[in-house]
Amino acid sequence: MNLNQQNRKTVNEFNVPVHWGHVAVKAWGSPDDPHVLLLHGTFDNAGAFDNLMPCLPNIFYYICIDLPGHGKSSHFPPAVPINAVNYVVTCKLLTDYFKKEKYIIIGHSLGAQVAYEFSRLYPDLIDKLIALDALPFFPIETKDYISTVRLILNKTVEIQQKLDAGEIPSYNYEEILKNTMKRRYKGETLTSEAAEPILKRCLQPTGDGRFVVTTDPRVAWPFIPFNDTRYKLASLKADPLRCPVLIIFAKSNDYPRKTYKKLYEQLPKLKDVNIVYIDGKHDVHNKNPELVAPHVSKFLLAQNSKM
Repeated sequence: MNLNQQNRKTVNEFNVPVHWGHVAVKAWGSPDDPHVLLLHGTFDNAGAFDNLMPCLPNIFYYICIDLPGHGKSSHFPPAVPINAVNYVVTCKLLTDYFKKEKYIIIGHSLGAQVAYEFSRLYPDLIDKLIALDALPFFPIETKDYISTVRLILNKTVEIQQKLDAGEIPSYNYEEILKNTMKRRYKGETLTSEAAEPILKRCLQPTGDGRFVVTTDPRVAWPFIPFNDTRYKLASLKADPLRCPVLIIFAKSNDYPRKTYKKLYEQLPKLKDVNIVYIDGKHDVHNKNPELVAPHVSKFLLAQNSKM
């Protein structure tokens, strides 16, 4: 398949109404085609898939969303901690909105964790799952529970106090582009070509040549399901993923695989789970989409069987 031909996709942006506001969508392709829901990682937005989209087959409708608190989407209600399960609720509202019997779901990082959870909760809705460099929601061991919850609560209160005091930093474009390129997971850096599609969805001009970032700062400190490793493994065995799964791991990001080794080792034991390792770091789908696209495209086009 000639990956370069895919730039013919039409692009359409619109908002999906939800109870707290709206979810912003950047859709690629025709709504008459099979629907693919794409979920980005923390502090990213739908722009994180801009470089990948031209490399994927034209016969799907790619629904790239800004998760709540990111990009052009509404924030969750203020002053309380963000719960990652509410991202799963967001997916349910979106699938209800589009009214399709089946979806393919692609997620990166946090978005992949949400995709794992949604696919297990609503298996009848998901035809295939593609996880980009992510394990399911990380376990929280019993010994870490109090310190973890206290940290999240304290950070949430601190953030709200700063917002109430009007302490919202502004930057010129060069400063904010540099920050976006450098402040990444585990010290990774983005190229300007990878950073700018994200940046342009989360900037608000202040009228003096400067900008503020509209991303909700609370997204850095979400509650995730508080289960330890033993529970996670038992849950995966009791209610496994029921659709074909492709997991693409970046070779240079082995931290999650080492830190949560038991969870990582459980994945290949599940039915119809295909694991691929590619050169690159955590954001390889954005920085080097040509390395990711062939695997994603092959899986999208394949019949539902272990590859």
